[in-house]
Amino acid sequence: MESNPYNLKTLDEKPSNYLDGDEFFNLLRKKKIPLADKDNLPRFAYGNNIQMHKVKREGSGGATPTIYKIPSETKLAEILINMKKNNNSLIGKEILKKKKAKILEIFDKAKDQVESRTSIAEKVAESLDVPCNRKLVRKVLDEQRSSELEKLKKIS
Repeated sequence: MESNPYNLKTLDEKPSNYLDGDEFFNLLRKKKIPLADKDNLPRFAYGNNIQMHKVKREGSGGATPTIYKIPSETKLAEILINMKKNNNSLIGKEILKKKKAKILEIFDKAKDQVESRTSIAEKVAESLDVPCNRKLVRKVLDEQRSSELEKLKKIS
């Protein structure tokens, strides 16, 4: 039984502007877009609106190969920006660690009653150039600096 969850057309040959799975994975790595493994390439391509097709395989064994249209530079830049904003992507997880470290750094340097959760979030967002909100600041400070929270300025 043939699996085709994305209803892809099957082509006889690979067109010149398409890459196979390994080539596409290497292109993404070259452009600093990390993926956990090659098994998720169709889901990644589908989620980022990258065209893909199936190619008739040679022989009767194995899965039908999927080919991917080469994305433009602007599309790759857009994907990278979206991955930075998503805390579940590999890039997003690294940025989340940096955000948490920066939150603690700003809080530790702050004088009494000067910083609020919102002001810390704004400083983190400005310094790392990624969105940060006061809810993340609250969570990090509650987990790691709960005994020092009186240091924050109360906004009421």
